[in-house]
Amino acid sequence: MIPGSVRCGVILFLVAVAMMAAAAMKDGVPYEPIYHIRPPKNWINDPNGPYRDPVTGKIHLYMQYNPNGPLWGDIAWYHVTSQDYVKWTRPESPVAVWADRWYDKWGAYSGTMMNNNYSEPVMMYTCTEPENIQRQCIANPPKSDLQGKRTLNTLVKSALNVIMSEDMIPGVVAMENFRDPTEWWQDPTNPNRWLIAFVARIKDREGDNAHVIVFSTEDPSFQSGYSFSHSLYVYKYDLDHMFECPDFFTLKQGGEHYLKVSTMPSHRDYIIYGSYQLNTTSSQYVFVEDPARSFTFIDYGPFYASKTFYDPILNRRAIWGWTNDELTNEQIIANGWSGVQNMLRTMVYDHTEKKIKTQPVPETKGLRLDKLVDLRGVAVTATPTQVIASNTNNTLYHEIVARFTLADPTTFAAAATYPSDSDVPEVGVMIRANANLSQYTTVSVRMPGGGPSALQSTEQIETYPPIKIFAGSSAANCSAECDKMRLCESYTFWGKNNTCKLYWKTNPMKSKDDATSGTVREPLLYLGRTQSGTIGSTAPLHGRAPFATATPNGFELHIFVDDSVLEIFKDEGLETLTGRLYIDNGADTTGIAVYARNAGTVTVDVEVYTMDTIWKAPTPNAAKNFTDALYNLLDTLIAV
Repeated sequence: MIPGSVRCGVILFLVAVAMMAAAAMKDGVPYEPIYHIRPPKNWINDPNGPYRDPVTGKIHLYMQYNPNGPLWGDIAWYHVTSQDYVKWTRPESPVAVWADRWYDKWGAYSGTMMNNNYSEPVMMYTCTEPENIQRQCIANPPKSDLQGKRTLNTLVKSALNVIMSEDMIPGVVAMENFRDPTEWWQDPTNPNRWLIAFVARIKDREGDNAHVIVFSTEDPSFQSGYSFSHSLYVYKYDLDHMFECPDFFTLKQGGEHYLKVSTMPSHRDYIIYGSYQLNTTSSQYVFVEDPARSFTFIDYGPFYASKTFYDPILNRRAIWGWTNDELTNEQIIANGWSGVQNMLRTMVYDHTEKKIKTQPVPETKGLRLDKLVDLRGVAVTATPTQVIASNTNNTLYHEIVARFTLADPTTFAAAATYPSDSDVPEVGVMIRANANLSQYTTVSVRMPGGGPSALQSTEQIETYPPIKIFAGSSAANCSAECDKMRLCESYTFWGKNNTCKLYWKTNPMKSKDDATSGTVREPLLYLGRTQSGTIGSTAPLHGRAPFATATPNGFELHIFVDDSVLEIFKDEGLETLTGRLYIDNGADTTGIAVYARNAGTVTVDVEVYTMDTIWKAPTPNAAKNFTDALYNLLDTLIAV
């Protein structure tokens, strides 16, 4: 007979082993997110070559990666995989492409992957020679891999590289301004020709401008034969004269086309709406912008360098983005890692609001663990109502769904004037709150301060750069352009030189005799961090978020808290906002509360879930055999 104390000890040991296995699914780094894709350590940035293999069903995501440290440099391609968009695996050798040839010693930059006309995956990437000379190269999975397990873990660079170079582009400005391939698509004028687009800075007849340019090939393998074709789209107002990371796509077969671009001055991604149509003068198909809808931000936070891709099995287009860290280099080095891939989002065009909305793919629900809260019709007042008190659940990983109803939505009135911040109507959720609510972060919908009257003799101090500068006829004209451009929050007009500047955020103001400034009078989706306790930026993040036509009496806030990463979706993704928090007393800031100020009678339905890690539990043979042996021993002891 085995003594009970021995059996008890074995059981406790097995529990400890199980806890160690669960802990092994975390990397143990500071401020660690568990359901956003990232390597265990080091730097990542742009998502690259997302691809779903129609043969194996496996989803592949590559990304920019520094294998040598947590700061940018030595850029290679990191690789993760999934079978279901829920659980992900890091291969044992996760680097699929190294920066190891003369033409990419500076870095294997952003790229794309899709099947060629023979149903073989092909990767096109920007290969960068020292001194940032940008060209385009190709890599392919080895034939042995395609005929075998199809891991796509290693991509072999083509012997034909370099495929495209800067000297093929008429008028290109400098050698560091030609990068970031889109997917291929069939030429509407020739079914045997394939097109692919890039961004370039080109001096054209109208000046130094940002171009999305097209190359063509008649090689069905996509390996060679490329020549410059034409400019797909030209934009005259970018401060850098250069876009990044374009995507040109439809959301359904035969549907309208959209252009997605990234811009460095704002470090944000835009959607441009329009049509793909024949230019009768050039006999080329070009993208013609629809100014009534363009542009819209994909996200009001640091969501950047995004990449869309089409899933042939689920018949949907989705988008990944990268979010950087808001820390000093010294802090990043101490943490040992930097950057995450945002949660994968679906893309749907909302015909009522006339914009693309993005929200987490439905598979994200597979990460829910426990439902902590399910409340209905809770009255919300200026005194915050705690939904979860801090320290009552020891997790930094939440999903929160809060649906607010306002008895009188006209409290968010465009015509109203709010003399001070304390007068502004605001309804939202406190997250990462401590027990007495002296430390918290707010996620809310609120009105901007001030009122509808323009501020005379006032200009903005450009903490945030303008998104558009043009010759305007009057302050009223400048204001109207800001209202129309859905990126714009504020404007300044200078009468002496008839110059209008549109800003994507509202800057501090100062006196200026000939200037007039104003703000758009619409609700804002708002992330407030002044009371958060973060060691990173405490500046608020926000953007225009009017009440949706379908829900004029309220709105939904869908909030994901993943330790240092926040993703916020209003009204099923009509507006979204990504943010970062770095809170040292994390275990003491797990509380959640709801509140409403200056907004009349407000109620809320709220649900809160805990969230699981995305990482599939590793099962090395030795560890598995050891654990199995322990369980067999326990069975024997119990039998005895």
